[in-house]
Amino acid sequence: MKILTPLHVSGVWIPRYTSNPLETGSIGVGLNLALYSIGESRPGPCRIVFNEKSVLDKQAEIICREAGRAVETRIVSPVDLGEGFGVSANILITHTLGSYLQAGKPSLKALQLAHTLEVEYKTGLGDVIAEYTGGVAVRVEPGAPGVGRAYRLIPREYVNLLVVRTGLREDTGRMLSRMNKELLDYGVFLLNRFIETEDLRVFFESARLFTSRLFDYSLIQDVVESLKGVVDYYMKKSALIIWIEREYIDEAVSILEKRGYKPLSTTISHIGVTCVYSTKPPEKNESINT
Repeated sequence: MKILTPLHVSGVWIPRYTSNPLETGSIGVGLNLALYSIGESRPGPCRIVFNEKSVLDKQAEIICREAGRAVETRIVSPVDLGEGFGVSANILITHTLGSYLQAGKPSLKALQLAHTLEVEYKTGLGDVIAEYTGGVAVRVEPGAPGVGRAYRLIPREYVNLLVVRTGLREDTGRMLSRMNKELLDYGVFLLNRFIETEDLRVFFESARLFTSRLFDYSLIQDVVESLKGVVDYYMKKSALIIWIEREYIDEAVSILEKRGYKPLSTTISHIGVTCVYSTKPPEKNESINT
């Protein structure tokens, strides 16, 4: 059994903290991309191997202990940790689900544990429920799956996206610490405006307005402005998401590659976390854009 989890890039997020990690999280909205981590869990030494490196060792031990099974989870992904794509949630979702399903325990409890670990280790607040939801995930009540509330917006149009990794990294806890009340209030305004319109153009504009108060857009301004057919764009940490007209994709990819980037062409995922049953293990270079 393989577990597919979409990469998720929030555009607007407003943290909500409580004494209960299951109720702590964020409201907001983000895009789940049709780019996936692919993982598989098997009985073995308790660890997570992500892109051939052992990661999140403490969280892995907690998950195995709660599941009551020693499980090794191997995951391949197109992007690394700390780049703004919700990868830590990808990893924890995969290991908790794989471990709990092998132990015959409820998948909801697995997802709730993944969320709890995100909160306690300060690696994320809303990615678990967003990636579970899929699509354009709108988070209207903070918390873990089964506690918080999110829904998947069905886009009115097909969206061609270019995903660019700019190389800018920042610890999630540090990024959250820079968010002041003025920005949080502005985020609530932008989120409500999007919910009222359900317009992707409003989402991209809102995401760019929100994140431009957290990240330095001057570093990528000239990159985007040199491309034709750009509808809009926004950035979170290293993740630059460009909405572009289809006929300009090849030209844009060529320009970006000449500038040293490795853009990925994709769209909005139509699924959230998904289990795929197969006897074939994930290969190192297996395609993850489905």
